[in-house]
Formats: sequence, C-alpha cells, structure tokens
Amino acid sequence: MVKTESVSTRPATATRPMPAAAAIAARRRRGSWLEWLLMHAAFVVIAVFFLTPFLWLFSAAFDGKAEAYLRWPRQPTLQNFVTIFQKLNFSVALGNSVFIATSTMLLTVLTVSLAGYSMSRLQFRFKNWLTYGVLLLQTMPLSATMVPIYGLARQLGLRNSYLGLILIHSAIELPFLIWLMKGFFDSVPRQLEEAAWLDGRSKLRALFEIVLPVARPGIGVAAGLSFLSAWAEVLMVIILVDQQSKKTVPLAFYETFQTRGGYTEVRYDLVAAMGVLYVLPVMILFFATRRFMVRGLMGTTRGL
Repeated sequence: MVKTESVSTRPATATRPMPAAAAIAARRRRGSWLEWLLMHAAFVVIAVFFLTPFLWLFSAAFDGKAEAYLRWPRQPTLQNFVTIFQKLNFSVALGNSVFIATSTMLLTVLTVSLAGYSMSRLQFRFKNWLTYGVLLLQTMPLSATMVPIYGLARQLGLRNSYLGLILIHSAIELPFLIWLMKGFFDSVPRQLEEAAWLDGRSKLRALFEIVLPVARPGIGVAAGLSFLSAWAEVLMVIILVDQQSKKTVPLAFYETFQTRGGYTEVRYDLVAAMGVLYVLPVMILFFATRRFMVRGLMGTTRGL
C-alpha cells in the first residue's frame, strides 16, 4: 500500500509593505504639502494685489501731501474732506449719486420682478426665442450704443435730467436681471400659487403675498446689482450730463484735475478723499445685505 503525503497549502509570501507603495505615499505627502504652500502663496499674492489700492486710498485720504505710491501719511489731516465739500461742492455730487442709484434700484427691482415672473409662469408662442433674445441684449457693448442713446435722450429732452439717467441705468441692467429673476421664479413651487388661488386670491395678489417673499434672496441680488451698476456707471453720465447741479460722483473726480500750460496736475489727496466717500456706501450695502447676496447667488442657476 502506497502512502501519499498530504501537501499543505500555505501563503506564498508574507504580507509586507512594499517599497514602491511607501514611496508613493511619501510622494503624496510631499505633494499635499507643496499644494498647500502653493495655494496659500497664491492667496497671499492675490490678497496683496487687491488690497494695496484700498490701503493707498485710505492712507492718501488723510495725507496732506499724498503721492501716487503707498506710504504712511506724513501730514495726517482731515482737511482733504473739508476741501472737497467746500471748494468742489462734493455734497451735490454725492446726493445726486445716492438719489439716482436708489431710484434705479427701485425701478429695476419692480420691473424685473414682473418681467421675470411673466417669463417663468406664462406660456406663449416663441417664449424660448424671447427668453434668449433678452439675454442676447446683455452681450451688446455699451459703447456701441452710446451714440443712439445720446440722440434719443436729446430728442426726448432727457439730457441733464434725473429721469434720463434713471431710465437709461435701468435699461442697461434689465436684460441680465430679467433672466436672473426668471431662474428664481422657476425654482418656486407652483403648488404654493395654486393653494393661494384656491383660497380666493388673485394671481397678482398671490404674486406679492406668496411668490415674492419666497424669492426674496433673488430680489436682494437684483437690488444690489442694480444699485452697484448705477452707482459706478460713468460713460452715460459723461454723455448725458454737463450741468453742475446734475453731476454725480464720477464727474466730480474730473474737477480734481488741473491743467496748466498743457501739464495736468493730479491732486491725489483730493482724489483719495472722494474715493473713500465713494466706496463707503457700497461697503455698507454689501455688509448689510451679504446674507441675501450669498443665498441669492448660490441659487441663481436653479431653474435655468
């Protein structure tokens, strides 16, 4: 009788960390540290690049002998602010800018709310064509339309008037903001309106009582963007306004330039003082509405 020896099955090799795997892990750790350093270095460079003009603005505004480069004020003073109000009549320009930007914001919000709701809820022929046609208007360069805008404003008597600036600023922002509000209204459930209709509310009443409160972040975004656009717009103001009583802050900057014998002298101290007062309302508006702006901008793509 032949005896057969049993062959025991054993693992071929014991599990040990391979040198290749260890090298890959080490490279990954080095790569993560390198990525961290590069990312923070890029962030510091970008922060310095964007913050340096603001540092110059606030330092030069309180410097009696400000220069075109950043430095600590050698003669700290508040006389620059006194000068722009007393000699350059900056209060008129600032008041005009506040009035025009606020009026533009109110008119734009009302218009884009109604237009965006109509394009979101109503069904009609060529709706898609009209929707993309509205967005196409936003791609037109403003400089290409300044000549016809000037001629139209002159024919209608809208030059050197608040109404002309308000209407034109609103018209510039309407295409993009209508598309934006359409996206917000598309994200509002229709069941909310249907429930309001069953309770006896009309469509207009349901819009103001039900839909608009839900779309409040979108309205906040539209209000902020329209105010900032009207506040910072320069080209239309230069074209349509040549009266001192109707000038805005962008026009007031030109009065800080003095030309003598072909040589232009720039009063950096006065320019910086105007810039500080020009930037402060925008910063206050941003910090007051930052929550609505963030929530609204995060939801701009819904429903598009």
